[in-house]
Amino acid sequence: MSFLVLSRATDDLRVTGWVGTVLAAVVCVAYLKKLMSPHPILLGINLFMVAITPLIEVLFLAGNSHAAGMMIANIDSLVLGSVFATGLYLTLFSRNGFLTYKPENAQQARRHAAVLLTISAAGIAWSLLAGGNHLVTLALPLMLLFGLLQLLRAGAADRQSNSGAALVVAQHPPASETVI
Repeated sequence: MSFLVLSRATDDLRVTGWVGTVLAAVVCVAYLKKLMSPHPILLGINLFMVAITPLIEVLFLAGNSHAAGMMIANIDSLVLGSVFATGLYLTLFSRNGFLTYKPENAQQARRHAAVLLTISAAGIAWSLLAGGNHLVTLALPLMLLFGLLQLLRAGAADRQSNSGAALVVAQHPPASETVI
């Protein structure tokens, strides 16, 4: 996120990229030291930030400014691609996958992760087609992803609390049997 703020505040993408890289690296170290729990969407963004600036610098230093320029021109799609790849990896290889909550069962986890991955993939396509406004091509798909994740979490929590409430109600005697 610092990248977006700094890119609006200054015209120097190099400084912006390196500041974003350092901040993302600090967050990733905090994840590794278990000082913070990684949020799957933010993890994808932070991993992207740690990798992209050094990669672009290497491409420029190697004389491949065309490839570096193409990466800069498609930065929104690359960020969303990193979120998608991180989500896919987490879905395939971690306990909660792309989710930030404990789903009711494995089927719900797969279904919810598939929805988030589909929206991530649609965001990549959207960013390629929508043009150069970062608010439309990057912020909008990310807001949709964050909002959808919260909606899925709320739905899962609601279903879990409703089934718990049904158990509590079932254990109490009917109102006609209670003594007043």
